[in-house]
Amino acid sequence: MKKLLNIGMIFTFVFGLIFAVSPAEKAFALSYDGSNPVSTGCANDAVTKSYSYIVDRYDNVYGKAELKWSAKCRTSWGKINLYHAAPYDNGAYYANANVYSYTSSGTYRKVYTCASGGGNGAIMKGQTSCYTAQVYNGAGYTAKAKGYVNWGIASGTTNRY
Repeated sequence: MKKLLNIGMIFTFVFGLIFAVSPAEKAFALSYDGSNPVSTGCANDAVTKSYSYIVDRYDNVYGKAELKWSAKCRTSWGKINLYHAAPYDNGAYYANANVYSYTSSGTYRKVYTCASGGGNGAIMKGQTSCYTAQVYNGAGYTAKAKGYVNWGIASGTTNRY
């Protein structure tokens, strides 16, 4: 009986640790929200999970919008690469990207741009790329990216991952 009680206590302790660690790991991962993928090291193992061409209504292609993902950090961010350097910036910027975060039920959670803290700044005259701050994209979350030129004359949105 005493041996059975000890085994039961060990079993309860081990499972208690498993469930106690999981929320802490998730909270840590969520702390990546709004952070820079390069300075956190998350960009080191990044892969492109989805992409879309940035196209205007006349089918002119300006570049590519990508949804980047880090397995190590379980984060995603948006990145755009233009095929030609921005010819002007209209006093604000020429092009920008967004990353959108959703819960697994599809509920919108948050959005960051290249110009948000954690991003490297919107594309200005002479530049060709930018990336957004990152969002947590582990279990229970999805993300998508959108790239756009000159406030929407051309855009492209990736699939969710």
